[in-house]
Amino acid sequence: MYDNATWFPICAALSAVGVVAAFFAFRRRGLASGLRLLGWAVLPMAVYLTGMVRLLWTIGAAVGKWVSGFVFSPFVWAGVALFGFAAIALPVAGALRRRKAGREVPAGEGAAAQLERGGTSGTGAVGAAESGTKGKPAEKKARKTSEEKSTADKGARDKAAGQGDKSSDPLEGMEDIEDILKRRGIS
Repeated sequence: MYDNATWFPICAALSAVGVVAAFFAFRRRGLASGLRLLGWAVLPMAVYLTGMVRLLWTIGAAVGKWVSGFVFSPFVWAGVALFGFAAIALPVAGALRRRKAGREVPAGEGAAAQLERGGTSGTGAVGAAESGTKGKPAEKKARKTSEEKSTADKGARDKAAGQGDKSSDPLEGMEDIEDILKRRGIS
């Protein structure tokens, strides 16, 4: 099927058409565009002169043979189904892992501080597995104390500024956002 004599005129014609197109691209769109097209234009002759045409022909024939055997083989379709399962399972597992990591205890917080908050000792992942839902009341308690602190801070700032008018403070209501960011470790 592969004949070296038939590939020379094909590669030469492709390169010639590419060189002409590169000339016109240079004239219309500038040096960068013409040079880029010239680089693409010389590739067919480079492939022919290095003997890669035979290699590409062999690869194309092998892929064609594989595709033709692919359509009628139940084993291949089972493999495709497994590839599909892997393509779904791996990203989902990564997302679940990132979600779990977001719920863990911050690295600087020790067991004593965690027990004081109302959680269990150990890391967030192990403690959550052992305690079931015990971590949720501690989260609510921490959220409640931070909300109380933010309202107290807001009142102190209003008194210090001597302003009772809420519309004059451009940062009004940002305390809740600050608390959320602090809890997430972003500041």
